[in-house]
Amino acid sequence: MNSKTIKTLSGEVKGIEENGISRFLGIPYAEPPVGDLRWRAPVPVTPWKKTRDATKFGFSAPQAPVAGLQKLIGISGNPTNEDCLFLNVWTPGTDDLKRPVLFWIHGGANTLGSGSQPRIDGEHLARRGDTVVVTFNYRLGALGFLHAPSLGASGNEALLDQVEALKWVRDNIATFGGDPENVTVFGQSAGGFNIVALMGMEQAAGLFHKAVPMSGSLGMHRTVAEARVTTDALAHSFGGVEHLRSVSSDDILQWQLASSYGYGAVHDGEVIKAPLVDTIGSGIYTKGIPLMIGSCEHESALWTAMNPEMQAMTRDDFESRLRHVHGERAEAMIPAYAEGRSPVNAWTAIMTDNTFRIPAIRTAGLHRQHTPDTWMYLFDHQSPAMEGRLGSVHSLDIPFVFGTLTAEGMDEFCGQGEEVESLSAALMDSYLHFARTGNPGHEGIPAWHRYDSYRTTMCFGSERGIRAQNDPMSAERQSWGGD
Repeated sequence: MNSKTIKTLSGEVKGIEENGISRFLGIPYAEPPVGDLRWRAPVPVTPWKKTRDATKFGFSAPQAPVAGLQKLIGISGNPTNEDCLFLNVWTPGTDDLKRPVLFWIHGGANTLGSGSQPRIDGEHLARRGDTVVVTFNYRLGALGFLHAPSLGASGNEALLDQVEALKWVRDNIATFGGDPENVTVFGQSAGGFNIVALMGMEQAAGLFHKAVPMSGSLGMHRTVAEARVTTDALAHSFGGVEHLRSVSSDDILQWQLASSYGYGAVHDGEVIKAPLVDTIGSGIYTKGIPLMIGSCEHESALWTAMNPEMQAMTRDDFESRLRHVHGERAEAMIPAYAEGRSPVNAWTAIMTDNTFRIPAIRTAGLHRQHTPDTWMYLFDHQSPAMEGRLGSVHSLDIPFVFGTLTAEGMDEFCGQGEEVESLSAALMDSYLHFARTGNPGHEGIPAWHRYDSYRTTMCFGSERGIRAQNDPMSAERQSWGGD
C-alpha cells in the first residue's frame, strides 16, 4: 500500500495505491450546502492550499439508519452530515491514457444511500475493465428536493449536485487517467430515475456520453403542485418557509421520517423546462447518446416478501385490489399476470411492471426514435435469501455489476458458487464494453441486438442462463396498452 498524490484544479489530494488500483476518497466537489447555501444550487468548491487527505470517505447526506431488508440489500450506514458533497475515484493509473469513466449515481428513494456503500466499491470494475470509476453523494430528501422559490430552491438542487459532480469529472478526471469525453452515467433505482431527469436537463447536456438507468426511468418526477404540498407541510411544522434555514438538519430529517412524502425531480420550468417524455422523445439533449436500460424480474418483492398481508393474499384479494387500483384495465391484466403465479407473486409482478419495467420500456421506445443504439436487459437471477421469496429483487443486480459479491452480507443476498461468479463477470463485461464502445455485447454472451420492433432483451440469470429474448413477458406488457 502506497500513498499517491494528485493535483486537481482545487488543490492536491493524497490517496492510496493498493494492488494496482489507486483510490481517492472524500474529495469535495462543491461547497458545503449549509447555512445560506442550504436549498441553493451547488457552488463550486473553494480551492485548498495544503494537500488534502483522500484516504477516507466523506460524510453521507442526512438519512435514517437502515435495518431489515435495507440492511440485507446493502444500503449500509455511514456517518452523516449536511456537509456531504464528496466524491470518490478508483483508477488503474494516474497517467494520460484516457480511460472510459463510469460515473455511479446511487439509489435509495432519494432519501437513503451514499457513494461509500461496500457493494459499490469501484476497485473491481476499475481493474477488470481498465476504467476509472467515480461514486459520489448528493443531497437527499427534503434537503435536496424542496421546491421553495422564495428560498431560491427549484426543488432540483440534488440533481444540480449531480451536474456539479459531473462538471468536476469533466474538469479533473484526465488527471486521474480518465477520458472526460467518454463518461457513462449509470445508477440504480432513484439513481436511474435521476439519470432520466438528467437526460431532460440542459444543464447536464454534454457532461455524459452514455447512460445506463437501472430499475429507474420515467417516474418519481413531480409537478410543481405536487412538490408544493411537501413544502407547505414542512413550512407549517416550523413556522413558515422563511424560518426553514434556521431549522437543524436533524429536525428536518425527523419531520421527513414522520411524514410520507416522496422526493424526486420537479418540473419547475427552469431546471427541468419541459416534460421529460417530450425532451427524451425529441432527443434535444440526448440524440446520439447510447442507452442501456432495464430492470430486475421481481423488483417489488422488496415490499411484498416481508409483508404478512401480502403473503396471505387470495385470488379474490388480488382481483379486488387490481380492479381498485387499475380500473377497467384490470380485466386484461388479470389473465396476463395470474396465469402460473400465486396471488402475491402476481401482485409483485404488477407492482414491478408499474414502477420499473413498463416505464423502462417506454423510455427505451422514446429514445430509440432518434438513437438506434438503445439496448434493453432483464436481470432474473434469483436471490437465495429468505428461502427464495425475494426472487430477482430490487437492487440484486448491483453487486453483480460491481463485482462485489464478497462484500459484507452479499453472499447471503446474491448466493455463492461458480455460476454466480460467472454471471457477475458477464454482466461486468457488458457494462465495461458499453462504457468503452456504446455496445454492451461481448464474446462471453449471446448476440445482443439493439432494442427495436422485435424488442430484443438480454436476460441475465444463472438458473436460466444468459439468453436473448424477443419481447419477454409480452402478454403482461400488452395488458398495459400503448407501447
